[in-house]
Amino acid sequence: MAVTDISELRKKRQAKKTKNIIIKIFVVLLICGIIVVAVFTGDRWYPYLRDMFTSPPAGGLSQGSAELAEGMFPIKVEGGMGYQLMSMDNAFALLDDSQFHVYSTEGKIMTEKQHTYANPILCVSGNKALIYDEGGREFSLESKYKTVYSRTAEDVIYLATLSSSDYAAVVTRSDKFLAMLKIYDQNGKDFFTYYSYDSRIINVTFNSQSTGCVVTVLTAEGGRLMSKLIRFDFTDKDPKWESTAVPTLALDVRFTGDGIVMIGDTMTACFNTDGVLMSQYTYENPITDYDANGAMTAIITENSDLRRTEMITFIGIDCNSPKVIVLDDNSKRVFTDGKSAYILDSAGIDVYDSLGVHIAETRLEDDYDDLCKIGKYIFLLGYDSINRISFSG
Repeated sequence: MAVTDISELRKKRQAKKTKNIIIKIFVVLLICGIIVVAVFTGDRWYPYLRDMFTSPPAGGLSQGSAELAEGMFPIKVEGGMGYQLMSMDNAFALLDDSQFHVYSTEGKIMTEKQHTYANPILCVSGNKALIYDEGGREFSLESKYKTVYSRTAEDVIYLATLSSSDYAAVVTRSDKFLAMLKIYDQNGKDFFTYYSYDSRIINVTFNSQSTGCVVTVLTAEGGRLMSKLIRFDFTDKDPKWESTAVPTLALDVRFTGDGIVMIGDTMTACFNTDGVLMSQYTYENPITDYDANGAMTAIITENSDLRRTEMITFIGIDCNSPKVIVLDDNSKRVFTDGKSAYILDSAGIDVYDSLGVHIAETRLEDDYDDLCKIGKYIFLLGYDSINRISFSG
């Protein structure tokens, strides 16, 4: 009987062992099947899973209240809202009434220096900054870590700008002529001069290679202000071409991939690379803010009587039929990165794509006066402090 019991026990153990092996094989086959299905259907589920864990909702800006950075932020600014902030490569330049600073995007000071300019103005291009004293004679080129050079102009400076190759355009006025333009190279040596005897220079825009520039001059015809473009190559003292004058006060002039955009106080005019007027758009209401970057131009206008604010956007030099988007009546500033337009109002930030489609928004607890996007961050300019929120778009 004992022998029989042992034999039955062995049979039961063998049956249980076989059952466990079958279960393990089934589990392995099941897992392999799941993997195979996952591989062949990954294009359906992976983007959703990736976005759920890594991407912010609705284009990158968080819905609801934005989370402000901590650590080095907010950055306090001496003297209140007289300061200027601009992107400087992967950092930002900050100029106030008495000091020039360069900060990393994390808020760490990279350089700082005192200045004695009565009316300091900041221009930035690439990883350099040009600082000049509007109404004075001093200007300097600054890197992230040191002063590259300092110069004194012959006459009073009223306008200056900087190219992507660190060429500085400095415009002065004197009793001899209405305006004089001098171009300085990266070391501060002047190599090109243009004298304007009958019109005031109101803008200088370098081409992308810094081999020439477009000078915008202001004239008057029949009691109306007129703006005109004059194209120069630095290898020739004579103009390459002059455009027809348009009835507006030019506020800014930018090169696009297909031509030149002139943003005026009453209208926008677009020219091809030969200075021929290709399109124009007259605003229905007064302009309150504008920005242009790459091929995208964005303009804010406001009808104060109807408490109506609109954003006008277009791509390239075709502004005959722009996208017009109705905004909140308290919209303050517009910033474009070349692909999207960021609208700042008292409640927060709204983002629109180049077609005028609202793609994201974020609400802010505090009120800010301006904004600047650098990489994955948006910097918010308050009265006497700078804050930062994250953006991944």
